[in-house]
Amino acid sequence: MANNESLNSTDVYNIIENTLNDFKGIHKSLDWLSYLWVLLGVVGMTVNALFIVAYSRSDNLQKPAQKLVNLAVDDFLISAAATFLYSPAQIIRVGKSVCLTSIFITNIVLIEQLLALVMITCDRYIAVVKPLLYPQIITDRRIKVVIGLSWIAAALIVSHNCLVSNTWKSGSKCLFSDIISRNGQIVSVVVVLTSGILMCAVYIRLMLIAKKHLRQINPELESTVYTEMRQQLRIMKTFMIVVGAFLICWGPVALNLGLSVTGINTNFTKLLAAVDGAFLFCNPIMDTIIYVWRMPEYRKDFSNLFVNLQCGTNE
Repeated sequence: MANNESLNSTDVYNIIENTLNDFKGIHKSLDWLSYLWVLLGVVGMTVNALFIVAYSRSDNLQKPAQKLVNLAVDDFLISAAATFLYSPAQIIRVGKSVCLTSIFITNIVLIEQLLALVMITCDRYIAVVKPLLYPQIITDRRIKVVIGLSWIAAALIVSHNCLVSNTWKSGSKCLFSDIISRNGQIVSVVVVLTSGILMCAVYIRLMLIAKKHLRQINPELESTVYTEMRQQLRIMKTFMIVVGAFLICWGPVALNLGLSVTGINTNFTKLLAAVDGAFLFCNPIMDTIIYVWRMPEYRKDFSNLFVNLQCGTNE
């Protein structure tokens, strides 16, 4: 009785294979997703441009959004790359040079944003663990140097993937998982997973430290310190949500690359390769929603900016 009810490994494999085969041909009907990427790119450019303009015109946003504005610039560039480079390369069959250029530029911005999130995580760690030394450690000059290094590192990683490890074939669809070789995909998976695990571990540790410090402060006797710690905790939670949204949007991409690296190539992986871009290009929009939700300063200044622009148009 037990033997009849149990499934052996062959039966499980056949069930999985039949399930994956159900996706046969579906991925071929999803070319319209490239037009969705264009729409997401336009929306992403618009909302992030508004955030950058609001930041540049508001003194209230300078301090709380100082680290977020770099992410907003990255999100704007990602949306622009999706609109003008990566999506058109899917809609129109392009040659090798155009395809690799679109993948190169798009992935440089994506990897730089990942590295920027890692840098912000390190910044928050220093702010919580060594608050007194923070102004001496984190200076404007060092921030600019680290941002420059992150762009160089992103360019080196993507250059290896596009120039050294590409497997372009005539007639291929211009998708990262189809064009980049197994070695290049392994590099990308390692970078994404290592960064994601590092950020999650650091933020969990920081939350425990911050809450412990908050419990040790008497709000009546040390009101200034208590208020500053609460502000730091709010900023840290905002970054945690941004990192969470980033990892959720990158999840299908990481899964697709992981399956490709292991040699699994089914209709399901082709379907995943078609839809992962929609998740990826939703991230810039989700970030702006998080800013509006978590930052009352932005909501107020954005409203003022909108009113001023409307008044200027009426005049």
